[in-house]
This record gives sequence, C-alpha cells and structure tokens, in this order.
Amino acid sequence: MHRLFVLVCTLGQLLAQDQQSVQKLVESLYPKSERLKEIRMGDIVRELGIREGSQVADVGCGAGEFSVILSHVVGATGKVYCEDIVDSKNWGVRIAKANLKKQHTKNAVVIHGAPDDPKLPAGALDAVMIVNSYHEMPKYEDMLRHIKDSLKPGGRLVIVDNMPHRTAKRPREKQTNNHVLSPDLAAGELEAAGFHIIDRMDAFIDNPDSESSHWMIAVGRP
Repeated sequence: MHRLFVLVCTLGQLLAQDQQSVQKLVESLYPKSERLKEIRMGDIVRELGIREGSQVADVGCGAGEFSVILSHVVGATGKVYCEDIVDSKNWGVRIAKANLKKQHTKNAVVIHGAPDDPKLPAGALDAVMIVNSYHEMPKYEDMLRHIKDSLKPGGRLVIVDNMPHRTAKRPREKQTNNHVLSPDLAAGELEAAGFHIIDRMDAFIDNPDSESSHWMIAVGRP
C-alpha cells in the first residue's frame, strides 16, 4: 500500500512538472499573448496524451500558434498537421505557414482542409486538437467521421470551446451563430460519432473578468 501511494504521488508530480514545462514553453514562445497563457496548454497536452515522437493534428489551426507549441512537445521525431479551411491574408493557412517559418518549425505540415473534411492522413494520428473552432463546423458529422478515421485505435480527440450562457438551451444553430456551443450538445455528437468520453470539464477555463468561459471534452477512438 505504501509503495502504491508513493507511485501515485510520483506520477502526480511528473504530470504537474510536464504541465508546468508546457506552460513555460508557451510563455517563452509568446510572452506577450495573454490569450495563449490563459488557454491551459499543459492540461490540453495531458489530455491529448502526446509525447516526443507523437503525431498530432491542430484542426482549425488559425494562425498556427498552437501548432508551434505542439511541434515542441512532439519533437523532431514527431509530426504536427496544422489544418484550416481559411486561407486569407489575415487568418488561416497563409498566416500559419508564415508563423511556422518564423518559429523555425521543421516538423509541421500545413493543410488546406475542406468544410467537411480536414484531409488528415488515415489511421496515422495519435491525437487531434480542436480549440475554439468546433462551433464553426456546421458539417460536424462529416468532420468527426474523418477525424475518427485519421486516428489510430486508442487515439484521442480533445475539444475546447466557448461555453454558452444565455443561449445554452437554444438550438445548435442559434448557439453557433453566437460563436458558442453547449458541452451537452457536443458530448452527444461525439458519442453519436462513435467516440467514448474520457474526460469532461465544463469550467475548463473560467475568466469572470472577461465574462468568458470554455469547456473541454476529451474522447477516445475505440
């Protein structure tokens, strides 16, 4: 019993150290970004279950900041797929490429996806991350099917998105028009797509000063 207690404590300390190291990485890469400091990347990485050598996708990558962070986590032997459907001068694929180049990121591939297909390699990924983009996917059923197909057996999908407050009981379209989505709706959609829920935090990020909050759901592929 004593050995088990020591093992549990040691694992807990290692996890805390890993989360702190990721947070320090975020602060060193983007020292002026309060948004990225707030997003709890250490906890997201833990939920993704990735490490050096893992292959992971950042779906809806936007400007690619998260992909840069993930590239450091998986290291030179790992790979990051940075995907977005937008390719404009202010957001999406073009900006992600520039950001990856600026950060000298060698282990990331930028993908111009489609609204119903992120065009990820089939059966190759250990994990997929979607941060503040799932509510922007009206063809979520097709997206989840393709994401599931891209994951290895036991692979994980982690979604972080905006919590609705006044619109929580309204239809999905009404919520997404306000750039929010209920975690109850998302959880049902994920289970319907064949994923099993591993973890769920409805108050994953709660910032009363800005009156914003985000939920997190981690699911696995059977």
